Amino acid sequence: MSADSNAAPFAMRTVLVLVVIGTIGFIAFLLLTAYAEDLQPAQRPGNHALSTSAVGFAGAAELVQRTHGRVGYIRRDADLDEPGVLIVLTPGQGTDPEALAKILERRRDYPTVVVLPKWITVPRADKTAWVQSIGKFDPAQVAKLVAPLGSMTITDDGTGLRTIAGDTLEPLIDDDQGRMLAAQVKDRLTIVVADPDLLDNQGLATLAGAERAMGILDRYTADDRISFDLTLHGFGKNPNLLKLAFEAPFLPLTLCLIIAALLAGWHAMLRFGPALPELRGVAFGKRAIAENGAALLRLAGRRHRTGDRYAALIRETAASATGAPPNLPAEALDAYLDRLDKNGEPFTAMAARAGHAQDTRTLLDAARALYQWKRTVTREH
Repeated sequence: MSADSNAAPFAMRTVLVLVVIGTIGFIAFLLLTAYAEDLQPAQRPGNHALSTSAVGFAGAAELVQRTHGRVGYIRRDADLDEPGVLIVLTPGQGTDPEALAKILERRRDYPTVVVLPKWITVPRADKTAWVQSIGKFDPAQVAKLVAPLGSMTITDDGTGLRTIAGDTLEPLIDDDQGRMLAAQVKDRLTIVVADPDLLDNQGLATLAGAERAMGILDRYTADDRISFDLTLHGFGKNPNLLKLAFEAPFLPLTLCLIIAALLAGWHAMLRFGPALPELRGVAFGKRAIAENGAALLRLAGRRHRTGDRYAALIRETAASATGAPPNLPAEALDAYLDRLDKNGEPFTAMAARAGHAQDTRTLLDAARALYQWKRTVTREH
């Protein structure tokens, strides 16, 4: 094969593009997961304060905004306990009676308006923000939603409006026959609206309807603060640790972690290049032989016994470099080498220390002295 088998299968630029795309996709997935609830269509039809359909209460919310200058929307469960705010509850066909009962109990001493459902609707195919009526809720089933407030009876009068009756109620708005369309619960700051057409969008089509709606909402208003509950319709903002990571005060920490991860990935790409070829079990060359011999001496525990051989190697190197006669006896050669450095330690003394070393440290000190002596007498630099 002519191609290099160790070459990278992808170019660096390709790998970098894939990493960037994957990182962006992963972060986008986390963001979409964290903010999934907020991305739900606010204009989906229903009897909530964001709906512009006939049974919705967007008109009432806008009326409050224009009349009082502000309007609130309850998205968090904790905000339902605000004492100085009148909260409008608009339960629908899918509302859990137990969930509504818990809210009513929490709001026992706080101003609250409960608008009971009336119309059974389905979204229109041609206009998704609109609804089409397919009937009315059973009055007996609707009465069960407010059972925690006392025994109540809901009926349809001859004009199509719904009225409410009960021993725990005081009249607030009556029809032509004196029957209650909206009533106040005794000993509580709670208003029950039997017919939602008093407050929904189709009920605000006339000036009289708007004035009647504000008469209900302004009855217990404190500091002109009116809020519409959205938690019963699935618009609540529940605690989300993943979302919290992308909001203050934790957003800087999240950005630092993302940058640190990117830098770690970039460092890894630069540090690790093509795969290294597999090394031989036994390397070639003199260096491998020397390293293997040193390893054997280390394993045998006899490194300190090699001093006399190192001294003999220094003797031969120094004699050859300084021009000593080749046929000198050993004693005469040692005497010759001792005279080469008159200011330092004699060669024979250093050689004796190396040959009689009892441990590795002593051997290293003697070998270092011999090596320095050789460099001095041979004029090495």
